[in-house]
Amino acid sequence: MDRLRRLVFSFYREEPEIEAELEPLRDCRMSRSWGCIRIDCIDGPHLEQVSGLMTHLRRPLLAMGLGRQIVLRVPGRPQRAYPMQVPFHSDLLT
Repeated sequence: MDRLRRLVFSFYREEPEIEAELEPLRDCRMSRSWGCIRIDCIDGPHLEQVSGLMTHLRRPLLAMGLGRQIVLRVPGRPQRAYPMQVPFHSDLLT
């Protein structure tokens, strides 16, 4: 298991229900470059499963200040980018 996946799983080690939800992440490869956390998924359905985990992925990565965005990739499809910090609606009004 690579370091970033280990970080995410160890962040939730006290919460077994969230750790169980993160199971699809075990089949991914995670890397970090230029402020991006890249997550390589197996196929389209796997990418959909992992994209549903964004709230759980953001917390530990943001706490460690490891990047500005999370990019999900799968061969033969456009990549998806998610900002690390999601602005609150009230922040957009100022």
